[in-house]
Amino acid sequence: MAGRTVNRMSRLLMTVLALLVIGVALAALAFHQWRAGKHALLEVPPAQALATGTPAAPASLLLFGDSRIAHWDPRPQRPYPIVVNGTPGASAIQLVPAFQAALAQYRPTQVLPQVGANDAVAAALSDAAVASRAQADARAAIDRMAAAARAMGAQLVIIEVIPPVRIDPVRRMLFGGRVTRFIDDLNAALPEIARRNGATFVSARPLLAPDGTVPDRFRQDWLHLTPKAYRALDPLLPPTLDRPAPYSMDASTG
Repeated sequence: MAGRTVNRMSRLLMTVLALLVIGVALAALAFHQWRAGKHALLEVPPAQALATGTPAAPASLLLFGDSRIAHWDPRPQRPYPIVVNGTPGASAIQLVPAFQAALAQYRPTQVLPQVGANDAVAAALSDAAVASRAQADARAAIDRMAAAARAMGAQLVIIEVIPPVRIDPVRRMLFGGRVTRFIDDLNAALPEIARRNGATFVSARPLLAPDGTVPDRFRQDWLHLTPKAYRALDPLLPPTLDRPAPYSMDASTG
């Protein structure tokens, strides 16, 4: 009897250990695939021809970027047309072709992008050389957006990249301070990019606490914002705008 009990316990233990090994292996595979997907964000997309279809109705202001733009809610209330064009999960370098296409489609007077957070996450999972290249690519992407906006007669309003809003203990172990440092370095370059391209630079300080962090009332998850945060961003948008600038489909996109 005792022998059978020991055998059952041994089999149960072996089953539990096997399940643990399988679980660890599946978790490692999922993490590898997730990290590979993040690394893919840092690959420069191939050049694409600018779409030549029928333009949409002109927008006075184009809010463009990643999920922080896509999730903008409540939408801004202004006495002029606003288009919100956001692609969750996309990096700055991936969004350059989409930005040029949005300029051609909506012909905005002004554009306010928010890009770079996904670049920071991907770079934080990479070695130092790849992270350094990602920083240069993100700056170059924003520079290209500014040049394309200027070439098409739109004024670019460059707002600082909002830092991570809440980093839980697991992500803190995974990323350390690398995401925040990447964003800080990118933000440090934005005023010069704005100056070089005749763009307007806007600080994100109205959204931040005195220590530079995002207050609890503005946090939805570790990267995204609450409706209260978007209401705090709303005053950064122009109260009024002139009529859309003259537009040419043949204009250079830089």
